[in-house]
Amino acid sequence: MTKKESNIHELFMIQVLKTADVIRFRLSALLKDYELTMPQYNILRILRGAKGAISLGQVKERMHFDTSDVSRLVDRLVKKGIVARNICPDNRRKLDVCISDEGLNILKELDGKMHENLDGFFKDFYSEAKAKEMTELLSQIKYVKEPVLK
Repeated sequence: MTKKESNIHELFMIQVLKTADVIRFRLSALLKDYELTMPQYNILRILRGAKGAISLGQVKERMHFDTSDVSRLVDRLVKKGIVARNICPDNRRKLDVCISDEGLNILKELDGKMHENLDGFFKDFYSEAKAKEMTELLSQIKYVKEPVLK
């Protein structure tokens, strides 16, 4: 019986997934102190970058994670007082969301912790030039067409 030859693309995918799990674990550990999930953290960053109120639809378009429950995630952030919902002045049936001052303060604190932890994690393994090269290579994955499943 011969050993099955490994498919390099399958091995690459497995390594990307393993790496994503390691990074997700590290980030989740930092966010746990703030009782935030990664999708909630992502929403806060989106709202900070929006520099004003935006619709839930706009938040969903900008999400890094594919999630259909943006409304529920925002509801939890509203309950924590770090996001506010407002009736859209142009369309009273629509709600806009924005980050609160408390949310901005949490992000400011997290920015430092994220920078410190991620730099410490990656600088031990990769130079800035190597990290830039890998970032460019990995960013190309989103342009790969969807495979046809048979």
